[in-house]
Amino acid sequence: MPLNKYWPHKTLLWKDWKISWSIFVPFFLFVTYATTFSLLFAITDYIASGWPGFIGPWPGFLHFENRLVSEPWVGIPLLLFTIALATVSLGQERDRETLGLLLAMPYSRQDILFSKVAVGLVQILITLAANALLMTLIVWANAGIPFPFGTPDIWGWALRSFLVLTFIFCFTVLIATVSGTAWGSGILAMIFLFFPAGLYLLLETNFNFWISWHYPWFYAHSYWMWRNIFSDIALLATVPAWIMDFSMFGKYNPVYLYGALVVLSAGAYALARFLFTKNPLENNGEVLVFERLEGIFKLGVVVCFALLGGPLLTALAGIHNPGPLVLSLCYLLAGCVTWFLTNHLLKWRRST
Repeated sequence: MPLNKYWPHKTLLWKDWKISWSIFVPFFLFVTYATTFSLLFAITDYIASGWPGFIGPWPGFLHFENRLVSEPWVGIPLLLFTIALATVSLGQERDRETLGLLLAMPYSRQDILFSKVAVGLVQILITLAANALLMTLIVWANAGIPFPFGTPDIWGWALRSFLVLTFIFCFTVLIATVSGTAWGSGILAMIFLFFPAGLYLLLETNFNFWISWHYPWFYAHSYWMWRNIFSDIALLATVPAWIMDFSMFGKYNPVYLYGALVVLSAGAYALARFLFTKNPLENNGEVLVFERLEGIFKLGVVVCFALLGGPLLTALAGIHNPGPLVLSLCYLLAGCVTWFLTNHLLKWRRST
């Protein structure tokens, strides 16, 4: 079989590039401002200060691979732009009702999805590689300045960012195959990407309610050890947090982390391909395309809001030391209200 059989169709690539252009341009400009231009501004300030002994803006670049955690305004937009790249590519096809037209042409569903993923990943790669190259040239051109980082740090940042954003992109594409609206895809992707950390915080809050008041001996002796273990697991499972803090690459073997990201990204794409072939076009207006998944999603929403509503209701009621019966009633009330609102929201959405 010829190798070009595995490449996306040129027509599809060009169409997907034009669809995502409105997101790619601001994404590229933002990353360029946050990295290349910020480095130029820092060099200008450094030279203007008189050089020797001046640290000025350098702390922000002290450990280049970790500068995103010291400046979260960089990491968060990277996440949002990547989600937007994935949701807009499929969302605009649905909004324009062009999926049916594409399938009437000699393109399979796999061809359509592969083209969109290829374009999105190339756009992310171009953005990161171009800025890594520009910053490398800037560092080489200013060899007299004692930079507290080198070119390996710059390219390490680009590689790690690409791997993290690749997973976020592929995962969002997966979510977009089960959601029929662009907004629904984006919101669901954000929820599930941060689900491990969010679930941990919910469980920890409820654990504190039950254990600290009713089993203080366990809270005093064993709580902090288990808390640290599960918090590390939750942080490691929340991949978007990696783009804002690369310190975990120092805690764990980076080869394993890199490998895990590659495997997870490939798995998300493979599952997205499978679900996209099962995606009925006539249900594209639904928040969830597959009706069988609706019950699972509703159950998850009810459980999470019950865990959140239990402690919240006791706090609003001014109950400082609720007993098991009071807490259980609060959980039940929060769960029932959430179930009622979710069902009526879905009915309202379908009637409009």
